Formats: sequence, C-alpha cells, structure tokens
Amino acid sequence: TMYKQYCAACHGAKGKGDGPAAPNLNVRLPDLTTLSKRHGGKFPLDYVVSVLRFGPGFTAHGSSEMPVWGPIFEYLENQNEAAVRQRIKNLCDYLESIQEK
Repeated sequence: TMYKQYCAACHGAKGKGDGPAAPNLNVRLPDLTTLSKRHGGKFPLDYVVSVLRFGPGFTAHGSSEMPVWGPIFEYLENQNEAAVRQRIKNLCDYLESIQEK
C-alpha cells in the first residue's frame, strides 16, 4: 500500500521505473527490482534506507527529483521516530520482496 501511495507514480506498479509520471522527469528512473543484482546479489538495505530517509543526493547538474521521504514521514507521524522507521522498514521489506531472482 505504501509503495503504491508514495512510489508507484514514478517507479511504476512493478518497480520497473515506468510509472505514469516517469516520462515527465529529467532522469531515467532505476529498475527497483534489480537493486540486489546491482549490489552483488545482496539487497542493499542500508543504501535503500538512506535514500528513503535522506534522498538520493545531488547530481552535478542540479538537485535530485526524488522526494526526501524522511521529513515527509516525520511530519505525517508528528515526529514519532519509531513510526518513521517503521514506514521506511515497510518500504524496504516490499522492495526486497520484488527483487529479481
């Protein structure tokens, strides 16, 4: 449910980077089903947590287009850190579950 609500518009229903908003972005979105494949066969939990919490960082040509979910979740959860961590864990668990075998 959270993935559909926060991620699918850009990353697509199946995480392939082909969501309805993707053509309007200035960057090509990654295939989220290949995170493990691109990280030596292991799901990069710390990396994914960091991207969700703090954003993917900045590029040489301007700022990232991906929302920084940490502050958004903090606002939605009235600064409840445990609830924010749970939201991020839920998204990570889902992303790990859709990894290509």
